[in-house]
Amino acid sequence: MINEELINKSVDYIIQHFDEGISVKEVTDHFHFSKFYFCRVFKEVTGESIYAFMKRLKMDLSAVDIKLEKHKTITDIGLNYGYSPSNYSSAFRKHHHVSPVEFRKSTNCTIMLNPFYPNNFAKFDTFDNYG
Repeated sequence: MINEELINKSVDYIIQHFDEGISVKEVTDHFHFSKFYFCRVFKEVTGESIYAFMKRLKMDLSAVDIKLEKHKTITDIGLNYGYSPSNYSSAFRKHHHVSPVEFRKSTNCTIMLNPFYPNNFAKFDTFDNYG
């Protein structure tokens, strides 16, 4: 039986391999679980589907890139996360309630949704405080 510790390990594995375009099948194969069983237990433990988690992680990581990688175009950032240019802006707006361009132009933020706990916010210092 899969327990919370194994789900946490699977989340760690997803995060470690996320930039490789990891799939749910690769995760289930790595941990030797059936895809159906893993997906059901993941939702029971985390409260969201594995697909929703990976999509949310993709959107949250892309938002960080928009803020930190100002030399990259928003289109390129969307492409890096597997979105077509037309779909990325719509998906970003749906998730963050603001367009990627508006998000980039906004003032440096000190709070954002925690990608691992969707009902919690992560707080951090402004960029000026790190200097």
